Amino acid sequence: MLTVLEVTIPVFALVLCGWIAARRRLLSAEGIDGINTFVFMFALPPMLFRAVSAYPVSEFFDIRFVAAYLVTGLIIFFGTQAISRLESTDRTQSIGLAFAATHGNIGYLGLPLIAQLGDPRRLPGIAMALIVDIFVVIVMSIVLFEFARSSNQTAISRGAQIRKSIIGLLKTPLILGIAAGLLFSSTGWKLPPSADTFVKLLGSAAGPCALFAIGASLGSRKAVIDRTVSGLVAIKLLVHPALMALAMLLFRVEPGMAAVGILAAGLPTASNAFILSQRYGVDTQAMGAAIVLGTFVAAASVSCIIWLLAIPIG
Repeated sequence: MLTVLEVTIPVFALVLCGWIAARRRLLSAEGIDGINTFVFMFALPPMLFRAVSAYPVSEFFDIRFVAAYLVTGLIIFFGTQAISRLESTDRTQSIGLAFAATHGNIGYLGLPLIAQLGDPRRLPGIAMALIVDIFVVIVMSIVLFEFARSSNQTAISRGAQIRKSIIGLLKTPLILGIAAGLLFSSTGWKLPPSADTFVKLLGSAAGPCALFAIGASLGSRKAVIDRTVSGLVAIKLLVHPALMALAMLLFRVEPGMAAVGILAAGLPTASNAFILSQRYGVDTQAMGAAIVLGTFVAAASVSCIIWLLAIPIG
């Protein structure tokens, strides 16, 4: 366990640094936005490109892994939605809570954490988890939000908005970085040495900057813990990885890849769930608190997952 903590404590310490900087007002709101922009637009895409382009395309299409990850996510999503509907008739609210219980912080937290564990062979697994999360969980949430938010909206206008949102997702830097990596992987192309060094420098900045950005983004949010908040955190950090472990076993996923899927499932809720839900008029107070609480609780829960799975370090 001490070996695990030697890896996870520095990772979450960077998150804490960002949180302290925001709470102490050492960073303005514009400064936090600037860091997030750098990470999202410039640092993470090269990191994903290098991770994907270094492996054969076949390693990114493990059908058993994808099936296990997808089935578990759908169970968590619709199970959480059903539970929330027992207490509220607000459809958009229940969709938002289901989104928060399913959508983990793979990009900003999962990628740096996997990189810190030291074995690059795990990167295809976390990239697959990210692809499923974006193209299934986020797209499905957008579609459900569009159908739930207004009875006055015509089918044509809803369809247009859904298409616009999906096209926007396809154009995001993370997807473009993965797509470029797959292209280079399938063709065998190589970047010129100077370009490769440039991409490597940018990708190297992704981990620490992304972790700091998580903390800074959380620092301005208030966390009022109630039953809904604690329930969301428990589902995301405990139930989701537990069900994922069962699914990986049932689908007979290779142990090393299965460990990556379980770890990805055990990551705290990503801020995308908060931002997108807010856009559709959802009351995001509980969601914001769950993101703050879950991120700090994850320092312990993620360490335990790595220890229980005996994931090799180094």
